[in-house]
Amino acid sequence: MPPLPPNIMQGRWLRWWLTLSFAVMFSGVFLFSSRIGLLNVLDVLFFLPGLTLLTRAVVSGDHRLMTSPFLVPLYLLLAWALLSLAWAEEPNSSRTVRGVVQIVVIVGLFRWLHLYFRNTFKQAMANGALCAVIVSSIVMVSYYTTQPFSSPLFSEPANLIFRMPSLDPSLALMAMVAPTFILLAQGMEEGASGKGARRLVGAGVGFVFLCLASLPLGLMCIMLAVAWLLTRSSRRWLSLIPLAAAFYLMVQGGHSVAVNNYFAHPLIGNGLNHETLNGVLAYNGSHLQTLAHPRNIFLLLIHGLGLVGLVLFIASWVSPLTALLQRQINWHDSAAYTIAVLPGLCMAYAAGAYLLVPFHASWLSLWLPLALLLARLSERPSIHPNSR
Repeated sequence: MPPLPPNIMQGRWLRWWLTLSFAVMFSGVFLFSSRIGLLNVLDVLFFLPGLTLLTRAVVSGDHRLMTSPFLVPLYLLLAWALLSLAWAEEPNSSRTVRGVVQIVVIVGLFRWLHLYFRNTFKQAMANGALCAVIVSSIVMVSYYTTQPFSSPLFSEPANLIFRMPSLDPSLALMAMVAPTFILLAQGMEEGASGKGARRLVGAGVGFVFLCLASLPLGLMCIMLAVAWLLTRSSRRWLSLIPLAAAFYLMVQGGHSVAVNNYFAHPLIGNGLNHETLNGVLAYNGSHLQTLAHPRNIFLLLIHGLGLVGLVLFIASWVSPLTALLQRQINWHDSAAYTIAVLPGLCMAYAAGAYLLVPFHASWLSLWLPLALLLARLSERPSIHPNSR
């Protein structure tokens, strides 16, 4: 696989571009009152340049970036989602197609970055995550100047400083999972001094934010972090205790819904219809009705794409995880690529919103961890020098 020839985006310019892109990705949900405005900014800032770089890389010979067998289940899931538009009621085809293209771009670009600019990529992610922590700190200070500490973050409407949007709590939770755990991984890798200390302090602020937004789900994230830290010790079996506690808190923090309502068409689902944050469409006999949004990624998968979609979704995660286990990698080496996988899926189970749409807060608990996991499988041949 020949490397991409030098271009203006490499080196210092690449780091600045990636840092700015991750800063907007991780903190945009707290800064933009209009989701369309955030999407337009990210399209111009990240996805269009990313598509250009990815296309140039594939044309130059890096075909395995997009043709790896580990990507097949994800491609089948995305294809099945597009096919489901054929039987969906009131589908939003343009939104779904745009989301599919963005997912393909972020997966391919992350694989390219991990292959050739690994250190730059990790540092840019950590710096972007620190920006998100700074913004979330401003949000917390602003919220609790007018609300009592007994009030969970965003549980009451509040006029935040700088006219920041007052969010749905589930969006705030899903937006902060990946930045918090990326900072934890980078802080542990760099050591508890200097730059590493700043990363760890940022991770601590992120956990405080998660607890203030939802105490059960915040504690769930802390338990998952403790479990990961215990796997670094000689008594790894102790990690099972906080892991079990995390799963218990995940169930306790989830939304209660009538599960049977989302199994009207269990095999192929209702198709990706015009989903909103508050409801999804479903048939009750011959009548079309709006159900409460399940806020559970697995119920949402069965409702929209059926058991076929659920199997493909699980395969999309199992395929890279199995490959990494077969390689017997050290999970604490370059943990920034894998650490957010389990916390992201747990948060998507308990507070998930949206399945397949253009960039959204739910991406940071769902598609971004998957893209990082797939990037971890992109390895340089041994004859190449270490990545920059």
